Amino acid sequence: MNEDKKQKRPASIELDEPAGQLVIGWKDGRCSRFSLDQLRRLCPCAQCRERRQRPLVADGQLLMLEERAARAKVAVRRLDRVGHYALRITWADGHDYGIYPFAVLRELEEKQ
Repeated sequence: MNEDKKQKRPASIELDEPAGQLVIGWKDGRCSRFSLDQLRRLCPCAQCRERRQRPLVADGQLLMLEERAARAKVAVRRLDRVGHYALRITWADGHDYGIYPFAVLRELEEKQ
């Protein structure tokens, strides 16, 4: 495996619940902090991606998804590694379909 790819793998993954953040320590020494709200809004599962593509207003009413998301407390029930390439987050409401590839998380961190 390419040494650059190895360095961009997580060395540690932790929840900072009081701050509402996922904290990833990378093998290259960098540390990333991701807002749980942001990660939930960016859920990569097919169902959430489809809902994000719908218009936000339908017949003058906000879509139910947006309404629920605004009221929901974003909390993580469980974190699971998926092989060497991704993280599955099980949210407090039971939603666990999204798999967050480490490469995507690293790109997101680099854009912040």
